[in-house]
Amino acid sequence: MITNLSVKNYALIENINLSLKNGLTVITGETGAGKSIIIDSIDLLLGARASTSIIRTGTTSCVISAEFDISKNNNVKDILSELSIDDADKEIIIRRQIDTSGKSKAYINDIPVSINTLSNIGKYLVDFYAQHKSNMLFEQNYQRQILDDIAGNQTLLEKLSKKYSELESLKNKKEEIEKNNADRERLIDLYNYQIKEITSAGLTPEEEEKIEEELPKLKNAEKIKNITSEMTAILHRNDKSILDGLSTLNKQIDLLEKYGINIENIAKNLNASIASVEEVYSAIETLSAGIDVGPEALDSMMERQQLIKKLKSKYGKTVQEILDYCAELETKLKTLENYEYNLEQIQKQIDISLKEVTDICKQISDKRKKTAKTVSKKIVSELADLNMKNAQFEISFEQADITSHGFDKIEFMFSANKGESLHPLALVASGGEISRVMLALSTTISNNYNVDTIIFDEIDTGTSGMTGEKIGKKLKSLSDNRQIISISHLAQIASSADNHIKIYKEIENGRNVTRAKILDSKERIQEIAKIISGEKITEYAVKHAEEMINSSH
Repeated sequence: MITNLSVKNYALIENINLSLKNGLTVITGETGAGKSIIIDSIDLLLGARASTSIIRTGTTSCVISAEFDISKNNNVKDILSELSIDDADKEIIIRRQIDTSGKSKAYINDIPVSINTLSNIGKYLVDFYAQHKSNMLFEQNYQRQILDDIAGNQTLLEKLSKKYSELESLKNKKEEIEKNNADRERLIDLYNYQIKEITSAGLTPEEEEKIEEELPKLKNAEKIKNITSEMTAILHRNDKSILDGLSTLNKQIDLLEKYGINIENIAKNLNASIASVEEVYSAIETLSAGIDVGPEALDSMMERQQLIKKLKSKYGKTVQEILDYCAELETKLKTLENYEYNLEQIQKQIDISLKEVTDICKQISDKRKKTAKTVSKKIVSELADLNMKNAQFEISFEQADITSHGFDKIEFMFSANKGESLHPLALVASGGEISRVMLALSTTISNNYNVDTIIFDEIDTGTSGMTGEKIGKKLKSLSDNRQIISISHLAQIASSADNHIKIYKEIENGRNVTRAKILDSKERIQEIAKIISGEKITEYAVKHAEEMINSSH
């Protein structure tokens, strides 16, 4: 709901700031005072097209802002979440500025947004019932949604959505199979060639790593061979090799022992050294024997490396990706080779799925049609109570293509006159008539109507007396669940209000300025008395105004 509205430099308005409350708010004032400007400013704030002509003469821009309580409005919260607008769980501030240059800027919580975003959010915040104003109840999708809410179709719709998604997935698979069939022979040849090229290479996942490890050895085989040869010579093959020297030391130690020297530890350590050197010698010999200095091994490994590089450039960044791609090709090839069988099987699945979806659609449609009859009767009764005794209202059904919402094309149909053909509601109702139709509709579907604020502009056009009193009571009843704002010329409606705003004009510095005032209880009585008796307020009018207010609350 709207909790605060600020309008600056809009037409005759210089600066108006209004704190708004829940319940029924009535706006009154003389013709031409600017009542509709207030409503138009809210409409503009929520995405209506703007013109520089609305900017107050002598100023450079018009600014409209409003605070909205969205604590219970999950639709708005979802949109804001998608826009990554944080800190918007309870309240948001929407602001729009129109400059004389023609530029229009919009913000939600000081974050720039598009005008289209304002429209998307606005339809969940405020609904307008007035001539030339759009409202959600004119939209066929919203009409269908309301009917489903009343009919209790939520569980069936969830089931339909899941089954419809499965059906669409099957159709896409069939389409892919049929699409591939156009080039089936070409693709079979291509896939066979690619599979053969990959499989004939005999790749293993760890092969590339092994090549990277072994290739440097093969490239430097001769150098490695020379180094190991020198090492073995130093260790054993030379005349003065390390092992020969250690053997001589061992003999010298034996002589020391004969001369009574304790050489136990020395002999032990020397023998360990000889064993270690022999072990090193053996390892180097083995290493040297394993080095292939011939060019064939190197050439073979380099060719293998180039083959892997070629396959990677065509089929994947790694050997594993190449092997995975090959497995995928084999699956595709099998599908192509079994085209007729696969197509037959997928069509059987589609037929089964389509029957399931159609059955659910029929269940949903049956509940909609049953509910539609009850709703239509109720609305006709409400319209008769609002002095539209000849009005006709029906909800039409036309079977269309199946979607995730069913196969019904739903339209609210209306005629104000008996015997006349019914037409879509948005096309035939106008002026105050449209507001009364929407009031009847809103009253009927009140518990299933997910908009926080409803604005009725001139709902009392062409009515008076008892009809006006009934309109006032219905507006009052409707405001139990949401914020209702209504422009009115009737005392019967004004007396039903929880909040009363008076719009009036003053002359300031030789210019007309529109003002707005929230009336207290005494001021309300005077304003309603003025509506009853005109400029000259009589005692009778004051007393009558008091009685009307008391009887309405």
